[in-house]
Amino acid sequence: MLKKLYVPFLFFYLLFNSVNAQSSFKTDSLLNILKVNEESLKQRLLVEYIKNNLLTSPIDELNTSKTEIGEFLTKYNIRDKAALEYFSEGIYQQRLSYMNDSENAMIKAIQLADKAGNSFLSYTLLNYLASLQTDNGNVIGAVSSYRMAKKNAIKLDDTNLQMITDINISDVYYKNSFYGQSLFYLGQAQAIADKFWPDDQRVKNIIYYNKAENFFRTNNADSLKFYNEKLKTSKANTYKLYTYKKRTDYYLSLLHSDYKRAINLIHAMQNDEGFKSDDEELQNLADAYYKNGQPDSAEFTIKSLLSNPSQANHPENKYHLYEVLGDIAGQRADYKSAADYFKLSLQQSTINMNRLTQVGNISSLIKTDEIQEYYLQKSRTYSRERLWLIIIILLALITILVITMFYRTVKQKRHYESLLFETKKRELAFINSHEVRRYLANILGLIEVLKLSKKPEQDYLEVEEWLYSSSKQLDEAIKNIAEKIDE
Repeated sequence: MLKKLYVPFLFFYLLFNSVNAQSSFKTDSLLNILKVNEESLKQRLLVEYIKNNLLTSPIDELNTSKTEIGEFLTKYNIRDKAALEYFSEGIYQQRLSYMNDSENAMIKAIQLADKAGNSFLSYTLLNYLASLQTDNGNVIGAVSSYRMAKKNAIKLDDTNLQMITDINISDVYYKNSFYGQSLFYLGQAQAIADKFWPDDQRVKNIIYYNKAENFFRTNNADSLKFYNEKLKTSKANTYKLYTYKKRTDYYLSLLHSDYKRAINLIHAMQNDEGFKSDDEELQNLADAYYKNGQPDSAEFTIKSLLSNPSQANHPENKYHLYEVLGDIAGQRADYKSAADYFKLSLQQSTINMNRLTQVGNISSLIKTDEIQEYYLQKSRTYSRERLWLIIIILLALITILVITMFYRTVKQKRHYESLLFETKKRELAFINSHEVRRYLANILGLIEVLKLSKKPEQDYLEVEEWLYSSSKQLDEAIKNIAEKIDE
C-alpha cells in the first residue's frame, strides 16, 4: 500500500529537487520556497524539503545538514521555527535508527504546532509521524496519529486532506488485515475524489490499486481483475502506475493458482528498474514457492526476509512466515523445528492480536469522531438553514410591509384625487352656471334685440360696446375654466 500520499505538484517538486538535496543543503531552493504566497503550501514545501534533504544526505553529512537547516530557520525567522527544528531532529534520529528518539521529537514538533494554533502544520507532521510509526510497527500509534490528523483535516474543512487521510487510514487497516474497514475508508476517499477531483487520474489510480490489494487478500479474483483492468486502461501515466499494473498481474496469477507464472513475474519485476519492489514481493514469492512445491526456495526466501531489520516490529507478517516454516519442517518430519516455528508463529500471532484489539478500540474512537463531526456538520447546516429561514421570513415580512404601505399610499392618493376631482367639478359647475352662462346670456340677449330691431345698424352701434364687454368677460371665464382643469 502507499505509505504517504502527496498532492501531484508537490511530488514533482520534490522529485526535481532530490538530486540537489543529495549533495548538500541548498539555501537557494529554500529561499524560493519562502517566496510562495500561500502559507499552507509554503509550510508543506518546507516540511517536505527538510525531510527530503535529511533523508537523502550521506550519513557523514547528516549533522551538517541538520545544523544548516536550523541556522536557516533562525536567520529568516521562519514561522513555527521550533516545531520545524524538532521535525528536523526527528528525521535526523530516524536516519540514525534511534526510532524512539525520532518519534519523541516528532511528538514535540506536533505539540508546538498545536500550541501555535497551526492546524495545517500539525496535520502534516501527524501524517509523517503516522507513517514513521507504521514503518516501525507501532500500529496503535499510527492509527491514533491518523485519527488526530483527520480531525485537523475536518477542522481545516479541506476535502483534499480528508481524502489523503482516508487513504492512509485504509493502508494501516489493510496491513493489519482489517480489509472491510480498509475498503470503507477507500470508499470514502473515492467519494471525495469523484465529487471534488473527478479528473485527477493519479488519485484514482492509487485508490484502484489499494482496493485491488484488499481484494487480493480476501481472495476476490473478480473484483481484483476489475481493478487490474482499470489500472491497465488508465490514460494518465501517473507515479507508480507501472508498478501497480505489474503487481496486480501477479496477484491474479496467485489467486488463479498459477504459481509458476507468479514466480516468473516476480523474478522479472525484481530485475526491472521501472518496478518499485519492496518486502511484499518476497512474502508473496515465498508463498508462491511453497504452494508450487518448492519448499527449499520458500524457506530460503522467508529466512532472508526475517533477517531483514525492516521486519523487526511487524508481527502481522512474521506470524505467517513462521507458520509456513513450520509447515515445511513438518513435511520433512522435522517435528522439533516445526514445533519451534509454530511456537514462534503463535507468539507473533498473540502480539498481533493484542495490537488488533487496541487498533479496534482506536477505530471505534475514529468512528465516534466521525459521528460527532457528522452531527456537528448537521448542526452547523441546521443553524445556517435556520438563519437563512429567519432572513427569508424577515425579508418576506419587510416585502409585505412595503407592499402594504405602497397600497395604502396609492389608495389614499386615489381618495385625495377623487376628492380634488369632485371639488373641481363643483367649482367648474359653479363657474359654468354663474359666470359663463351669465355672459353668454347677455350676448344672446343683445343679439336677440338686434334681430328684432327696425334700425339694426343704429342699434348695433349702441350695443357694440356691451357685446364687446360681455364677450371679453366670457373669454376670461373660459380661460378660468381651462386653468382649473389644468391644475
